[in-house]
Amino acid sequence: MRTEIFSKTLKEKSIDIAILMQSTDIFYYSGTFANGVLIITKDNEKFLFVRRGLDRALKETNISVSYMHSFSDIKKFIQQNGFKSETVGLEFDVLPVSFYQKFKEIFDRSQLIDISNDIRWQRRIKDSIELENITQAAKSLDCLMSDAKIYLEENKREIDISAKLEYFARLRGHQGRNRMRMFNGEIFMGHVICGFNAVGFSGYAKPLTGKGMYPTYPEGASTDRIKKDKPIIVDFVFNYNGYLADQTRTFVIGDLNSDLLKGYQFCFDLINWFEDYAKPGIKTVDIYTKSLEKAKNAGYENIFMGIGKDRVSFLGHGLGLELDEYPFIAKGMYYPLEENMVFAFEPKLIFKEGAVGLENTYVVRKDCVESLTKFPKQLVKL
Repeated sequence: MRTEIFSKTLKEKSIDIAILMQSTDIFYYSGTFANGVLIITKDNEKFLFVRRGLDRALKETNISVSYMHSFSDIKKFIQQNGFKSETVGLEFDVLPVSFYQKFKEIFDRSQLIDISNDIRWQRRIKDSIELENITQAAKSLDCLMSDAKIYLEENKREIDISAKLEYFARLRGHQGRNRMRMFNGEIFMGHVICGFNAVGFSGYAKPLTGKGMYPTYPEGASTDRIKKDKPIIVDFVFNYNGYLADQTRTFVIGDLNSDLLKGYQFCFDLINWFEDYAKPGIKTVDIYTKSLEKAKNAGYENIFMGIGKDRVSFLGHGLGLELDEYPFIAKGMYYPLEENMVFAFEPKLIFKEGAVGLENTYVVRKDCVESLTKFPKQLVKL
């Protein structure tokens, strides 16, 4: 079904053949994370060439699999089978320049066309198997937030709490790695961040990242200790069978000051408004614009989703095999929500004393959005 849909797109765009190299894209269409090249023609003929892991690929996919010695094998195969290759689609957004140049050399008489957005756009709608995996990931996240209630303690190091939650996540089936498509985009299993450590330490395109352990990866938990009366952000992504769910909750040992409490109430009210407002047909940019208006009216314009120049221009992101799929609740995104889209919505405020906020994973139903992450949204006081 997936390759059939994609081949129709190729035909509509007069692209003779697509050559995919990114492992996530190969898995989406073949069912195996092969190190190699997947060929899909506009007539839905498909062939997988593998450089390593041939035996496993043969077991995991029903697509024809062959060993590939070099990139030149691809052109020989296309010529021997009489496939047209006047136009060749490639994943421009993730393909290294060196590989692009190699393909340009091999297909010297072909027009090379970017098909990356076509792949990503197809993946915006989840099928029943994908929804089942994401739902299981969301259930595991709820359990993880319950674990945080038990193990968060004053004077414990952020990294100690995070490691405990990571351990339980692995026991529940987390595969240990989360994927992003964005260049230099990296994401670990999750964050445990207390107080000031939530305030702008890295250059990642995220509203808050944490201080981290080292300059080599300035994100996530640090060796600093959990403090009383300071907001504690627990933000985790769960990867079940390759599919992601995302959730954030705010905890506190003791009490938050009045400004932070007021800010949390704003995030709580905003996510409740979103759940009432969002449904199929609503444009994602309208959700974003209305949310920004609410933040401005509440006096949070400069600390909503970041501080100053470090503010991000999104409020939500699609989830699936990667953390940055369609749909985006963001500036400039004018497409509507559609049934079976899955995404996270994450209103957050970053004060000087720390961050407060929420995040849930949602699936679009016929007439509403449903939260797959169901841990209570109220501020968690310990």
